[in-house]
Amino acid sequence: MSANLKTRAALAAGIMLGGMTMLSADVALSQSATPGNITGRWSTIANTRSGTLNITQSANGTISGTIFENPLQGYYTPSSRRIVFVRIANGIPFQFYSGWISINGLGLGGQFNVWNISDGAAGGVDYNFSATKVSDFPK
Repeated sequence: MSANLKTRAALAAGIMLGGMTMLSADVALSQSATPGNITGRWSTIANTRSGTLNITQSANGTISGTIFENPLQGYYTPSSRRIVFVRIANGIPFQFYSGWISINGLGLGGQFNVWNISDGAAGGVDYNFSATKVSDFPK
C-alpha cells in the first residue's frame, strides 16, 4: 500500500473518532463567525508536549503543514469548523488528530490517537490537544 493511500485510509478511519474540547483565545488576528481559512502558525500542546502547528489551507479544504516538525495532511470544513489531520513520520501516518476550530477562529481543541509505537507511546492511546493561533502566516 502506498504512503499516500495509507494517509487517506488513516484519515478516513480516524474521522469516526470523537471526544473533542473547545478553546477560545484573545489574540488580535483575523476573526470571523465561521472561519473560512485557518492558514497560520499555531502554538500547540499535545498531551504534555508544547510546540508549533503550521497549517496551509487549500481552496478545496485540504490542509498541509507541520506539527512538532513532522509533516501533516488533512481536511478542514469551514461550515462545521471541523479539522482532521494525520501526523506523518518516514512517510507513514502514526497519529490522527481530530477537533474543532473555535467560533472566532483563534483556537482549536480535540484529541489525537497514536496508532503505533512512536515517541514512547503505545498504539491506540488517546490524548487531548489544543492550539492557539499566533500568526496568520505559517512558519
